[in-house]
This record gives sequence, structure tokens and C-alpha cells, in this order.
Amino acid sequence: MSIVFAGTARALKRDSTTRAMSRADARRAYDAILDARTRDAASMERFAALATAPSAVPRAAVEAVVDAGARAALVDVRSPGEYKRGRAPRAINLPLFDNDERAAVGTAYKTRGRGEALVLGMAAAAPRLEAIVERAKRAVETVATTRGNGDGEDDGEIDVYVMCFRGGMRSSCVGWLLKERLRGARVHVVEGGYKAFRRWALERCGPTRGLPAPRVCVVGGRTGVGKTRALLALRAKGEQIIDLEGLANHAGSAFGWVGREPQPTSEHYSNLVACEWHALDASRWVFIEDEGPHVGRCSVDPLLFERMRNAPLVLRMVAPREVRLHTLVEDYATSELRSHPEWMPTMRESVDKLVKRLGGDRVRDIREKLEAGDFTAVAEGLLEYYDGLYDKHLMSKRKDRRAARAANANAANANANDDACSVQSFTSSTTEDEARAGVVVDVNCVANASGGLDEDLLVRDVLCAVALFECEGPNDPERA
Repeated sequence: MSIVFAGTARALKRDSTTRAMSRADARRAYDAILDARTRDAASMERFAALATAPSAVPRAAVEAVVDAGARAALVDVRSPGEYKRGRAPRAINLPLFDNDERAAVGTAYKTRGRGEALVLGMAAAAPRLEAIVERAKRAVETVATTRGNGDGEDDGEIDVYVMCFRGGMRSSCVGWLLKERLRGARVHVVEGGYKAFRRWALERCGPTRGLPAPRVCVVGGRTGVGKTRALLALRAKGEQIIDLEGLANHAGSAFGWVGREPQPTSEHYSNLVACEWHALDASRWVFIEDEGPHVGRCSVDPLLFERMRNAPLVLRMVAPREVRLHTLVEDYATSELRSHPEWMPTMRESVDKLVKRLGGDRVRDIREKLEAGDFTAVAEGLLEYYDGLYDKHLMSKRKDRRAARAANANAANANANDDACSVQSFTSSTTEDEARAGVVVDVNCVANASGGLDEDLLVRDVLCAVALFECEGPNDPERA
């Protein structure tokens, strides 16, 4: 037994010595490539081999990065162009190369070989390495401050994840440097890089390795009923939502971009949605606003879109015309929005885009009311158009009528009326019901004292409808 222990001790000592030598060798190799006089293909290859060795910087799976969330710092060292197209949420961009430098290094790799490309890359990156370290330090300090302000985390080391496109040279070399220079941090290289994260994001909203998923409740209804307001009010009460329009910086209509920040790319939008879905509690409902396959220029993840089309429960919000008009004016023509110098030009542009659908005369009439400041009349002039568009949207997602009719026939036998709320009965067979895979329930929206949507009452009624569905659902296999 003592011989075994002695052999193990000697092996551990050799491993420790080897690691120490490798670390010292990597430092010397790094010093050599920092100096343009000693930087050549051979010195670059030597440093690359030491920095990318399995023992140099620990590797982390994509799931670990996503689950860490705001409790860790995520450094994306890809070029600004790569980062803009799509990135992991909360990643900060500390690029080794700008867009032109990245293209030049790629060309050198293809035409002059790897060694020359490494030399060119280091020449471009060397002047900004210290700035990368300093910005990474500030990111670690920010995370440490957040963790120290009551989120239940300890004050130990902060995890730092470094990502490039494939988890190769760029992230490994920066990861090595940050491991050397950052105190109070555990540095990891993201295995597979952004490419692996992107693959994860594209799969996450679908059936993923048997992972349980929350039941989806779609919040639908015509324009102006306050669907987004309902979602945000539900979130304020502690319910789970995915705000597809909020993530897309677009309200989903021809006017949806007015007063908002520029939209993300579709690629980045799907990354954001995937992470939102991943964070959900699978044992609870998630409320999602009814959307088509696109929100502005952003494409809804096809797997999530399919879940929405097959949602077991659809809440159709029904509101009086006066409430709808009041809501539209509040959403698009507040004094704060109108004070922005670009508000009127963007509203004019949005109205003009409807000329092919509404005709020149109607568009001119709406523009005159817009210029005169009669925003209620503008909203009224658009409701007929949007109501027709909503019906067309439903017809485009029609499901098996037999299943829908069976669900409605079963629902008609259920006593879904409740005098204490504004939830109507499970609806009879209509165009909307036939377009849905699940059960459609009407929820009446009522006005508050100022004429707007009574959000508190609406939240109560939405939760009442869900509770009622759960009570009736187990007896109806179509609702499972």
C-alpha cells in the first residue's frame, strides 16, 4: 500500500512540475510574440501550442455558460461584425481584430499559410491586448458588485467565459492571457465557441433530449385590446412570459417600429428567445402573445412558433372599441413619444406604407387626421384594416377542423361561466377556433376610471381562465 501511495505522490509531483514548466514556457513564448523583433511564425506556433493545450485553460460547455447568466462574465472576442450578427445574451465584445483585420488574417491563412496568418493576427491584436484585459477586469468587478448586492451568491471567485467562433485560437489565447492577469476570477474557454452556442439556441425551443417544457398559453385578440399590456402585467404579478415583441423592439404592426430602438438581427433575436425559453420553470405555464412567423424584420423561432400553434389554451382578449382606441393612442401617441423629433416623420412613413392595402384616398384621410393631431381618429381609421388582417392571419394557421370541433364540443358541455370575473364560456366553433389546435377562451377587457384598460382586473381574469381550464382539462383528452 505504501508503495502505491509513493508512486501516486511521485506522479502528482511530476504533473505539478510539468504544469509549472508549461506555464513558465507559455509566459516566455508570450513575451517573444509581443516583441515585433522576435515575432515570427515559429514563435507564434509555439505560443499557440502552449495556450491551446488542454491543461492551459479549462473548457466549459455552452449549457454552463447559459445557466451562469448574470452571475458570470462572458467575453466575446470575435470581430464587431460577427458580434453584431448574433451573440450570446450579456456577452461583451472585446474583439481581437476589427472586421478588416479579421478578413485580412483569413486571406493570409488561405494564401500564405497558418504561420504567416498568426504573425499578421498578432501584429493587429498586440496594441489592444492591455485594453482587453482592463475591460475584462471591469466586467468582473461589475459581476462581483451585483453578486454582493443580495442575490444570494457568495463573494468568491467570478467565472469568466471566453468565446470566439469555434472555441479555437482566439478564445484560447485570450483565455490564457486573462487567466494570467485576472485576480479573483476563474477563466474558461467556451467549448465549440459561438458555433456551439448557436446550435444549442436553434434546438432549445423544440423537444430537446426529453427535457420537460412549460405549457404555452397564447394571448390573442385584435389590435388594440392590450395583449402586450396583459403580458407585462402578468410578469409584474410573478407569472412567466416571453415578450416576443419586446425582444424584437417592435410592436408587430406597420407602426411597430415607431419610438423603439433598432431591431436585432433575426439570428440574435432567436438567441434571445432561446435563452428566455431555457430560463422558464417547466412546471408552470408560460404566456406568449399571439404572433405570426415574423415580428417586424425578426423571424420567430420555427420550433417555438409550432409550440404556439399547438398551444393547449388560447385566451382571446375582447375589448370595447373605445378601450381599443384609448390603448392604441396610449401606445403610439403619448406626449413623450410625440416630443421626439422623429416621431411625426416615422408615423407619416408608416401610414404611407399602407397605400397599397388601404388605397390613396383612405391614406390621405388618415394623414390629414395625423397632421391635425386627431390621434383617436387615426386609430379608428386603421382598426378596420387591422381587424381584417387579423382574420387573414388566423386563416393562414388553420388546424385540423375535426380536432378543433371535438374540443369545442367537449368545452360546450363545461360550465365555464363565473359571475366573479369577465371570462366568457369556452367558445363555440368559429373561424378562430378552427384555426387553433387548443381550446379558445374569451376574456373580456374592461375600462378603468380613465377609459383605458383595467390591467389588474385583466390579470385576475386571465389567471381565472387558466385555473378553470386546468380544472376541466383532465377530463378532456383534447386539452392535455
